[in-house]
Amino acid sequence: MNDKVKEYFQQQKNLEIMADATVLGKGGDPGCGDYIELYLKIENDTILKATAMVAGCPYAIATTSAFTEMIANKSLDDAMLISGDQVATHLDGLPEEKVHCSLMGPDALRNAAHNYIMARICTPAGGKP
Repeated sequence: MNDKVKEYFQQQKNLEIMADATVLGKGGDPGCGDYIELYLKIENDTILKATAMVAGCPYAIATTSAFTEMIANKSLDDAMLISGDQVATHLDGLPEEKVHCSLMGPDALRNAAHNYIMARICTPAGGKP
């Protein structure tokens, strides 16, 4: 485990349930043990805050912690462009057998964006979100 992964694992950031989240997205595979619930506070299509709950190995925890920082204060469109490769690069690389951990955040973000858009389509004018 490299120093940056170790740092994000030991000094976890944004790993908590957000009670006032605008939307929730899920990613990973609970069947294999790596799973994420991503909570987003969105205003004017900008992610003001991102937090997550994650189950999995230290790499899953580190990649999720890093991903929440990477997407905060970005437009939803810009955040959607962040790939698993970029998460891995941000962490100075991951072992090949742990690369799948870097995909959980982007997967959960796609799920959250879908939920956000569907809620906007299905909510009467003047409602939330």
